Parts: sequence; C-alpha cells; structure tokens
Amino acid sequence: MNPRAPVVKLTTLDLDHETLPRYAPAGVGAGASPTVTEDADWRNDVDFATSTIRSHQQAPGFWLTAHTVTPRFENPKKEMNTYVTAIMVDLLDPIASVSGLADGLARARRNLTDQIESTGLVRYHGRPDGPTIPALGCVITPDSDDTALVWRIAPSGRPDLMSRAIATFEQYRTQEGLYHTWLAPRSDYSCIDAGADPNPTDVGIQMHIYQLLAMKKPSAARALCGVLNRSIADDRIWVYYAVAPLVPLLRQADLRQAGCPLRVPETRVAAAATGQEDWIATARLLDGLRSPEGPRPSPQTTEILLRKLAGDHFSLVRRSPPLLYHNDFTGKVPRFYWSEDFGYALWLRLYFENARQRGRKG
Repeated sequence: MNPRAPVVKLTTLDLDHETLPRYAPAGVGAGASPTVTEDADWRNDVDFATSTIRSHQQAPGFWLTAHTVTPRFENPKKEMNTYVTAIMVDLLDPIASVSGLADGLARARRNLTDQIESTGLVRYHGRPDGPTIPALGCVITPDSDDTALVWRIAPSGRPDLMSRAIATFEQYRTQEGLYHTWLAPRSDYSCIDAGADPNPTDVGIQMHIYQLLAMKKPSAARALCGVLNRSIADDRIWVYYAVAPLVPLLRQADLRQAGCPLRVPETRVAAAATGQEDWIATARLLDGLRSPEGPRPSPQTTEILLRKLAGDHFSLVRRSPPLLYHNDFTGKVPRFYWSEDFGYALWLRLYFENARQRGRKG
C-alpha cells in the first residue's frame, strides 16, 4: 500500500526443461555448459551483497523502497513501507546464519512488530506516529496484506491482537471467499488513490493471508486455497502485480510448502515489464531448487545467471532492480515500486540454495 496508491504482492513457478531456456540470461546459449566454479571464487560477490544489504538497512531496522512513475527505473524517489522490509526478512531468513545477516533480520523484525497497533492491524507506511511520517510516507488506512505479513513474520506477544486482526479480515471477505485490501469503510480511507474497484482482492494479498491462516486457522486457509486456485487466471485479481509477477512467482513455493499447490499462469509471467527477465529467471531457478519434485536446474545453469547478476559489482542490480509491485492502474497516480536490496537478497538466496543442493556449506 503506498501513499495515494494501493499495494501489490508475491509467488513462484515450477521449473521444467522446456521453460528454462526461454528465460536463460541474455547472451548465454542454451547449450552452454561452463565449469562449475568453487565457493572461493564467489566470496567477493557474497561479501559485496551482504555488506550492501547491511549498509542500506536504516537504524530502526527497515529498508527503503524506490518508486517511479513509469515501469522504467528512472528518477526514483524513496519511501518507507512495512511491506518491503517484511519480504526482505522472509526471503533472507532461511539463510540468515550462513549469510551473516541474522542480527540485521532480528532488528528488522523488531521494527515490524512495533508497527502493530492496538487494533491488531498494520499500515503500509507504518504507525501514524512513526518518525518517517510524513517525510517518507503518509498516514494510510490499515490493510490486510501488511497485517498478514507482519503477524506471520514478526508477531507481537499479544495473541489477542492477532485474533482481532483475523476477525477484521473476515469482515472484509467477499462472498466467493477472497479478502479485500483495505480494512476500513471507504468513508474512512486515508492516503489512498482508489481505482475502479475501491477495495480490490489482489492475488498477492490472498497469498499472504493464506500463509497466516495456514498457521492460525487451517480450515479457513483450505477454503482460501480452493478459491485462489479457481481465480488465479482471472485478470481482476492481478491488481498490484499485473506487470510485476516476481513476488507471486516467489510465493508459489511458499504456498506449496504450506499445503496449497498453486501455479502462476504463464500469461501473467509473460506480462512482466521490460527489463525484468533476469529476475523472473532467478525466481524460476529458486523455485526449481526448492521443489520437492524434479527436474531441478543444474548448478551450471544457476551459476551462469548468478555470475551475470553479480557482474561489475552488481551493476545490473543498480540499473534495473526487481520491480516488486505497482499501484492500481485504474487509479490517478501511476506508481511502480522497486528494491535494489531485494535484488541482493534474491541473489544471495539463490546462491546459497544452489550451494546447498550441491552439498556445499556455502
């Protein structure tokens, strides 16, 4: 959720031999088979990515997010939101110890927990009394997406507040079983650029609510999984990820592990904004490495892409970082949201997952 524009959110696609070459890094032939490099050859790249993530993390624990007015990374401005910090923690947590980022993730979690209000709800730009308001955000209406993310990733010690949050979700559930974005009547909206549907049921939001419900309310999670599978190809739920399918692609493996096998349609992947091809390829490879079933990508294929992304001190990450989400295209103010830090985090996650698959310690 961002100032003057609703939010967007996440999944991952299964990898197969026919799909992979289509998303191979540009300039690398599908038949290329370079020698697999040793871990020592990657040390500088790993250190660069981790040190950059550390240096970009702000003192309170959050990472800033860049936003532009077009789907090109030009003239970005910065904001603070709870969403990007939450997905950074989610992505890096499985490699926290081996990457040396555990302390930073603990600080990020504390910051996220602090955003939970007395209602049990969370706002995209954090608490209304937060120090980043209004310089890096605005007092925005609480939403179901950030509330679900924070309660799963960084819950408070007040389970009664979580119960209140989940009860509020139910008040904003459609007849078909999907959940709305904003947790307030429209008359109480604040800092929202409402589109044709003032309270949409976005695909990424359903994924994040499912993950929380799978932990706290399994029967409701099963019902949501069924509805989401039936709705996944419906354009109407691709509000905040219409041209930014990266997060839904990454979430695909998370939902699968939580008991909801889901496949992002290829038409949604094909709609990705220009310049996101390497990030889509990274998501596919990571999903393939996390899949309990084959075929899994070869170490050589994975390392080709890792090397490309890390080239020239990760210049590609700075020039064309991951596009994570955008606002509702039927609203008045176009906004596209990017994160260089998420690019470094995604590179690290793929590197260590690949190392683990090869039986290396990373």
